[in-house]
Amino acid sequence: MIKLKHLMPKAAVQRLKDNPDVFFFDVRCEAENKFVGRPLNCRLMPWLDEPEWEPDPEGFVAGIKRSIGSREDALDVELILICRSGFRSNFAGKCLIEYGFTNVAHVASGFEGDLDENDQRGFLNGWRHDGMPWEQC
Repeated sequence: MIKLKHLMPKAAVQRLKDNPDVFFFDVRCEAENKFVGRPLNCRLMPWLDEPEWEPDPEGFVAGIKRSIGSREDALDVELILICRSGFRSNFAGKCLIEYGFTNVAHVASGFEGDLDENDQRGFLNGWRHDGMPWEQC
């Protein structure tokens, strides 16, 4: 049985360096991507977005497949997903596996990381906290 891999930010960056064929997807909504920032060289493919704010698994999988393109090994390419905290990317990754993808990982601490004792993100862990490359436009 195929399982979703859980990576911390540094391990994800290392995978991206080691394998130039990895597809890296930000599954947050468009507003988060725009206003909070995003990892470098990451493609936006929201797991859910406005106006419905409900996941559309079939639409999501179709978008991933379009991004990968028509290749014989499309279901076997290495995919890494990231969201704010690892919650949505976990669901999105499991969905991809259910649809036949075999090499899926997600950034377990996400882009902004876990909540601290003051219910704020960015102080404990996450992509930005760990100093991984990102941008805000």
